[in-house]
Amino acid sequence: MKRTLMLLLLTLALVAAACGDDDDAASDDESSDETTSEEDSPDGTGVEVPLETGDSVDGTLDEIGDPGFVEGGSTGATATLIVGGEEWAFDAAFCAFGEETIGQEGAEFNVSASQDGLQLYASIDSFGHSVTLNDIDNFENPSVSLSATTGGFIVIDGKNISAEADFVDDLTGQTSAGTFSATCP
Repeated sequence: MKRTLMLLLLTLALVAAACGDDDDAASDDESSDETTSEEDSPDGTGVEVPLETGDSVDGTLDEIGDPGFVEGGSTGATATLIVGGEEWAFDAAFCAFGEETIGQEGAEFNVSASQDGLQLYASIDSFGHSVTLNDIDNFENPSVSLSATTGGFIVIDGKNISAEADFVDDLTGQTSAGTFSATCP
């Protein structure tokens, strides 16, 4: 009986010591510049992600560069989208042609332009033809969200790109005829 009681007390002492160490570690983590948190897990899986005070997405993009502008592409393009009588003109766009330049298997062409809080993107790749216009300043209540993604509707003539398609307004569900054009240097 004494032996069982002694083992029980020893076990309780070890458990108490282990719990005390966790509390100390938690308070150390809270006071350091680096913390981890399951709640902060970006994908909700509970995998702990280290965070550093003062880090930001903008800082990270400054370090790695803009992933949308691949070496070998060309800036200085212009692009225009007209849907349902409304026109969006982009004075500065980025064009890229071919798998090697774009960095995606099956990619033939893409153009990307951002202006006034909107992003225009057109591509021909392994997923097909696509032209989209989205409000990138307000994801919760966008001012525009248009897409055309069916059929082979984009025509490439040298550095001139054009398209005629039915565009779906993702905000209302309505479809309107539209045209896209881009001139790449």
